[in-house]
This record gives sequence, C-alpha cells and structure tokens, in this order.
Amino acid sequence: MSFRSIEQGIAAIQAGQRDEGMRMLRIALRSPEVAGPLRAVACIWLAESLTDPAERRAFYDEAVLADPNNPQVRQRYEAFLATQLLPPQPPQPTVSASSAPPSLPGMPPSVPGMNSSAPAAPGSPFAPARPSATRPVAPAPPAAPPNLYHVVTIIGGPNGPGTGFYVAREGLIATTRYVVGGMPQVTVELQNGKQIPGYVVRSFPEYDLTFVYIEQQINDLMPVTPLAAIADDTRLNIITYKGDIVRGRRRSTKRVIAPHWFPTDVSSLPDAGGGPTLDEQHYLVGMITRNTASTSGYVYGLHINLIRTMVEHFRQESGEGQRAYCHHCGHFSRALFAGGYYCEKCGGLNINAENMLRFPQPQMQTFYYEYSRVSCPHCNANVGFHKNACLRCGRSV
Repeated sequence: MSFRSIEQGIAAIQAGQRDEGMRMLRIALRSPEVAGPLRAVACIWLAESLTDPAERRAFYDEAVLADPNNPQVRQRYEAFLATQLLPPQPPQPTVSASSAPPSLPGMPPSVPGMNSSAPAAPGSPFAPARPSATRPVAPAPPAAPPNLYHVVTIIGGPNGPGTGFYVAREGLIATTRYVVGGMPQVTVELQNGKQIPGYVVRSFPEYDLTFVYIEQQINDLMPVTPLAAIADDTRLNIITYKGDIVRGRRRSTKRVIAPHWFPTDVSSLPDAGGGPTLDEQHYLVGMITRNTASTSGYVYGLHINLIRTMVEHFRQESGEGQRAYCHHCGHFSRALFAGGYYCEKCGGLNINAENMLRFPQPQMQTFYYEYSRVSCPHCNANVGFHKNACLRCGRSV
C-alpha cells in the first residue's frame, strides 16, 4: 500500500499536480515499512519538489540516512549543497517543450551534474552521475560560528535550568523531555535577558525530545551537518544556556545502539541538558541529553536528523486537525482538544479537568470506545477497549 502511494505521488508530480503528489509521498513516509532505498526515493522526490532550502535539505538528510551506501543519493545531495554555495547561473536559452527530454518514471527532474537519460523505478538505484565541467561539486566549507541568539534558557522545569535551541524559524524550540518533565508551560529566557512564556506543544519521551513554542521568530537557523552519521572521535562542542562550551568527543563503542543516538565521552553537564552539539566545522550534529550508558556516566546525544524528522512529524500532525498537548505522555491529542477528560493514547487526565466534576461524555466514544457493544473475542466481555486492548482481560483484539 505504501509502495503504491509512492508511485501515485510520483505520477501526480509528473502530471503537474505537485501539492497532491507531495501529500501522497508524505503519507507514504509515515509507514515504517517504507525504509532503505524506497524511502530514499520518496525523500529525493520531495526534496526536489520543494522550494524552501531548509525543507529540501531536511529531506536530503533523510534520504542519505535511509540509504547511506547509495552513491547516487549522496551525489544528489552534494549537487544540492553545491547549488546553495555557488553564485546564480546566468539566464539560459528557453527550450521548447517539444525539444526537451521526456520526464522519466521513478526519477525527479535532473539536477546539475546528474544524468537524466537513464530510467529508474521507485526503489531501484539512481542513474549514474556524470561530472559537470562548469559546476563542480565542492565539499561544504566550515560554517560560521553559531550566534548565541539561536540558544535559549528553559526555566521552570523539575530538574533545574536547561538549554534549548531553535529548530524552526516560527519559534519552535527543541530541548529534552528531562528539562520540562510533565510541565505544560515553562519560561524561556532569550540571550538578551528577556523572559517570555514557552508552551510545550509536543514530546517524544522515547527520544527524550520536547518541542516548546515561543512567540519569537528568527530569520535563520544553525547550519546542519551534511553527514548522516558522526564518525568516532569527532570533536564535539556543546553549547549551554550560559554560553559556555563543553568540549568532548564522539565515543566509540562496541554496543549496538540506534542510529539516532551517539555516545560521547562527556560525563558532566552544567545544566539539565538540551544544548545544541556542534562539530569542529560549526555544523549542528544533535542535542545533548542527560541519558547515560548503563555501565558508565557518559551522556548520549540525539542526532539532528531524528530531531528534524520529528519536527516534520509534528507539522504533519498540526495539519491534520486541531489537537491539544498531553503533559503525561507528550501526545498531540484529539480527545483533549475536543473536550475530553482523558488522553486517548495514555489515559492521562487533562490538566484542565483535575478539579472538575467529571461525567460520562457520549460524544467521546469515538476516542475511547467507552460504549462499545462489541464483545471481546477472548473473554466475551463488552466493557470496551482502549488502544485495541480489552479493558477486562487486557488482551489485544
């Protein structure tokens, strides 16, 4: 089904229905079944259908992460980076539609330095690249040192002050779940000393990641590393809310860990975590957390690719209808926004309903299945279900 959505999305883009095609590709990417080369193809199509450079780079990053050993994925990414660094091209002569080469199935329109004469279907290897004599692909130069206005202080959490940093120009701040705990609102202090309210809008406890929204926009973001992984012994610079720098390295380990975590040789932080972590080239590689190894006190970092993926996930949720934040599990809840007393994911009580006299709400049955007439196939009870589990025997249905 997901493969079919990718095919339909590509066909829609080729037919000129760009928005519809990108919508179907985004839907397909939500499925965990879409992985490896297939995911890379969908991400490349999205990257080359968008116009915003930051969004394009996010999907290029994800494509490289999905299929890191595919040289053509890397070639397309480097070609994109080169177009961001080189001056604009002079106007080119107009080519009529009749003389232009036809668009090929399974591949986005060609980019500088790419061969568009070889077809490729979704999930197959990309067409071989040919070198460009006029626009060589150059490695990305060191980024400028980050401005401190990208970094903020998070105050009011249960574990003391923490650090946060912008991940969207609209005022979205990334920090750790450890910093905010179960607080629905915190205080954010900017580098100029101004304190403003910060609204916790989404948390992912499994990644120790939280997004906080503030009504303070910025013009740019810290440049993100073009690499999908951090090499062992890479020097790391962790920025804290005070502007101090904690220096360390990417620690090598024999343990098998998820690719979105990277071990460090840092064992002490001056705050509750959440600081942006940069490499020697001043590129943002992730966020430092207070999570430690089971056998040592060294802390782990969360890779920026995962953070950016969750930013996109949150944006998609926001576009699917109005929701409210559950401070218990971090879920973006439909039931809480609709006036329900409990989160449909974890069952946690809405913070606004703690001192309220609560009555059964028939209109909430679509979220909780409280009035289900369906009997459990295991114990025959008809008390209802939560998250597809019987409320009496607990077995999944």
